[in-house]
Amino acid sequence: MEKSEPEVKIDDLKKILNDLDKAIREAEERKKQVEIYLKSLVEIGKAQNAKEKAEIAEKAIDSSQDVQVPGVIKIDKSRKVLTGVTKVDDLLLGGIPMTSNIVLFGPPFSSKEVLAYNFVARSFKENIPVVIVSADRDLRQIKAEIARIMGSDLASIDSYEESGLLRFIDIYSRSIQIPSPSKNSIVIDNITNLSALIKSMESLEMEILRTYPYYRLLFISLTAFIPQFDEKIFMRFSQQFTQKRRSNPCVSLYLLEEGLFDQKIYETISYIMDGTIEFKISNSKQYIRVSGLSNVRTREWIEVYSRNTSFDLGSFSLERVR
Repeated sequence: MEKSEPEVKIDDLKKILNDLDKAIREAEERKKQVEIYLKSLVEIGKAQNAKEKAEIAEKAIDSSQDVQVPGVIKIDKSRKVLTGVTKVDDLLLGGIPMTSNIVLFGPPFSSKEVLAYNFVARSFKENIPVVIVSADRDLRQIKAEIARIMGSDLASIDSYEESGLLRFIDIYSRSIQIPSPSKNSIVIDNITNLSALIKSMESLEMEILRTYPYYRLLFISLTAFIPQFDEKIFMRFSQQFTQKRRSNPCVSLYLLEEGLFDQKIYETISYIMDGTIEFKISNSKQYIRVSGLSNVRTREWIEVYSRNTSFDLGSFSLERVR
């Protein structure tokens, strides 16, 4: 549908504001650099001997390394990102490390989807963008689940999309021959068009990181890709896609269904990723455990207690496990 004249003007003004914000941030960072160098030159001029001058110069270089240089992304890999489920963040000793790619693996109707949508909701609370790649779920269903988790209506979720905090790459709609429910989504014609997915993701990533310090990614789901490709092609794509996310400030979750493919494929995917949060259902009880990530409280199975829009965990050891 063609946009009206007011809508076009609004989009243009938003772009101008984003460009101005970027220019202001770059100017502020450049100002900090100039101030550091100016102060150092003044101090060097006052120095009494060569050794003192060298020490001042070295200190100036160290200080300048803490300044974000325009066009270069500085990643604090020690930073952790909250999942939105308090007990899971406690289990992970503060959340998921920056640049991590994490698989949420388990049977259908387990709490992995609850964790995934809480991850999105938490992003909105922090005013941080989230990109959702949907390969096997209607965007309206995804929005409805996010709204349920947040206790809000669909209009509020639409507002996040309008503001740019929620971005969709829609692979699903064309597969069932319907128009995308989101006018702002990037639509990919076929799940086999991996190059289009990679390019679309990189384009979104560049746009987001001009304005925000990091972003979150939710991939729904890897399960849809497995039957479509030779194993080597799928693994090559997975390696390329996850490696690119590691090179920028991003935390990514990938849904993966249990029981629909050989266990070997799951093990290979887990090897490519940085960690796994796994769910299982046994004797009408649900359990969770973490694999791969360092510095977690325990790697044992912990019982999950569903709480409608979230879940609690049973007791677990407070001893840190690396």
